[in-house]
Amino acid sequence: MSVDDRGGHVEMKQGIIGTVSRLALGVAALSAAAGLGAGSASAAGFFIQEQSVTGLGRAFAGGAAAADDASTVFSNPAGMTFLKQGEIQVGGSLLLPDSRLKDDGSTIDYPGFRTPLGILNPPPGAISGESKSNNPYDPTLVPHGYVAVPVPSTDNRLWVGFGLGAPFGLESQYNSNWFGRYDATKTELNVYNFSPTVAYRVNDWLSIGGGIDISYAWAKLESKVPNPVGKLVPSFADDGDLSIKGDSWAVGYNIGAIVQPVEGTRLGVHFRSGVDHMLDGRASLKGIGFPPLPGLPQTADFATDGRAKLNLPPMLSFGIRQEITPQVALLGGVTWYGWSSFKEIRVKRADGGDDLVNEQRYQDTVGVSIGGEYYWNDDLTLRAGFQYDPTPTKSGFRSSRTPDGDRYWLSAGLSYDVMENMSVDFAYTHIFIDARKMDAERDFYTGTPLQTNVSYNADNSSSVDIVALGLRYRF
Repeated sequence: MSVDDRGGHVEMKQGIIGTVSRLALGVAALSAAAGLGAGSASAAGFFIQEQSVTGLGRAFAGGAAAADDASTVFSNPAGMTFLKQGEIQVGGSLLLPDSRLKDDGSTIDYPGFRTPLGILNPPPGAISGESKSNNPYDPTLVPHGYVAVPVPSTDNRLWVGFGLGAPFGLESQYNSNWFGRYDATKTELNVYNFSPTVAYRVNDWLSIGGGIDISYAWAKLESKVPNPVGKLVPSFADDGDLSIKGDSWAVGYNIGAIVQPVEGTRLGVHFRSGVDHMLDGRASLKGIGFPPLPGLPQTADFATDGRAKLNLPPMLSFGIRQEITPQVALLGGVTWYGWSSFKEIRVKRADGGDDLVNEQRYQDTVGVSIGGEYYWNDDLTLRAGFQYDPTPTKSGFRSSRTPDGDRYWLSAGLSYDVMENMSVDFAYTHIFIDARKMDAERDFYTGTPLQTNVSYNADNSSSVDIVALGLRYRF
């Protein structure tokens, strides 16, 4: 080996070490600056789209083709090859949801009982308690962070990246005496995503990329359970407390490509696999006691280990970015969500008791978005966008945990270069949500003489405001 060859190998080795060091430093910075949290879903279902401040400013239009900052690690890793420099990005979105449910004829049907005077069968009646819900959502910050680094001696053709985020989540807390308490009182679902990625520019017009999605999910669901004898024996009318909690690790993947047929035109496609979690945890019911009557057990309480599936949906996105003039670019996107994978919440009890089942029956949806960017000058970029995001929930199965409707996003944002290598991003979005009926059936003690049926019928009004701020550093 010649001296020149040895020098070249040393230079490449040092470059790779430098890349790994910058990536590790970036990951450490992300971990410190973007302490992960999850909040109430601002997209339909329980998907949290807010994984990019620049993307939010254009309502995520053309995300699969935009490739304008390190958040492309999430929206399409192939886009890393379009970055001019390595980049670290951290940001957060403050979600401000408002949702109200008003009772519109919900009923509870208690079982009948044989007595010396005959069978007593109380007719279905109204559910006691508050007829209007509080707003169950607190303001919630959802952070994210990304790092994208070119591998030296590859002429910026090979890139590696890493992303941290919380792409799925729900958090809500209803009053304990509201009319929908037999459906939900408290919901916590936090799904965190850790994603190493790689991208390669095949030639001047094609780039490909992909990554692994390492997913951690933690869930806690609480609700009230009616006492089936409470109507006949008022001293046993207090509700019981049902609690389900568990966590899981699972792995998925994502792949993408960007084609640039001519200068100024980009077409992108990105697929993110579904992730199938199996949550392990505990399930318990407390506070259900029965009077000493023939044929009745002393209590319905239980506490046991349990398992439940959580199927996160696959997604397929198509995007386009078209430069109209050197100052104006238009973007558009279409995304398919495979929500039909989320059929039910079913907890299998380790003690052999009946499964705890809550049907969901989500359906697949297709969302569309359009947006634009205006490059005011070398330092300032303005953005705006619109998105239509249909709900995956179905009539007859809509829950107060996700009192959802079709969503219409109006977004605006900007980026400003405060230094040569540093930019600040800002975005604001208002989401209009169609009013949809909450109409669902909840059955308790199914298949026993104590079977109690709850029918929900409620009007819902909801909206979401989002304020986001981010910082990007290029190196």
